[in-house]
Amino acid sequence: MIETHFHCLPAIDDGPANWDEAVALCRAAAGEGTTAIVATPHVLRDPWMNDDPAARDKAVMKLNGLMAGELSILAGCEYFFSLDAVELVERGARGPLIGLNRSRYLLLEFSSSGIPVGTDGVFHEISLLGVTPVIAHPERSRYFAEVPERLELLVSRGAVVQITAGSLLGDFGVAPLAACQEFFRRGMVHIVASDAHSVGRRPPRLAAARRWVRRAWGKSAEQGLFEENPKALIASEPLPWSPATAAATARK
Repeated sequence: MIETHFHCLPAIDDGPANWDEAVALCRAAAGEGTTAIVATPHVLRDPWMNDDPAARDKAVMKLNGLMAGELSILAGCEYFFSLDAVELVERGARGPLIGLNRSRYLLLEFSSSGIPVGTDGVFHEISLLGVTPVIAHPERSRYFAEVPERLELLVSRGAVVQITAGSLLGDFGVAPLAACQEFFRRGMVHIVASDAHSVGRRPPRLAAARRWVRRAWGKSAEQGLFEENPKALIASEPLPWSPATAAATARK
């Protein structure tokens, strides 16, 4: 499996506090079958600016060294969306935003209370620059859970949806699980990631979520959400598994 949303770089956001904790967190992921992790530290989210990609790259290199080949750590970020996204994307490697494994897929999050007016236009503009937004954990957003049509519109314009393993397992309560089910029914769940932060507080639970998906949504969804789409995402390729097709099949 490949983790595409994972907070493992120490002492730069609300992930592990030190290198020992970072290694323990990555080893926990390796122990459940994960072979590669995209490190996605919060970027431009107060108080975690982390706007120096070179410093983040050094941390990725060091963590790879400490892991000694147990799994691979890849570079990425989790961007707290703002309306200057086009300008930030245009800065390229000189700017703070890094796609997942430096791919064309950019992981971003919104406030749980809503999205800024003008988001649709910004998504369109960054798509013209070759960047595909990956919306992190919308099921944990009160806004998207209550108005799934708003998320559906963003997906229709090319966005990819990533839900959290813990949401499927009930870690965040009933509402996020219900939202995951509704999003899947509407054909807009593209990938599952753990959004792990620590071994104790928010551990990687990808294997358990994979079993849940196999039971609830079937083998095709399991393969697509945990293998096919993650591999394509970090390779900067079109996603091969379609949630819309899977949802239509499930309704028959």
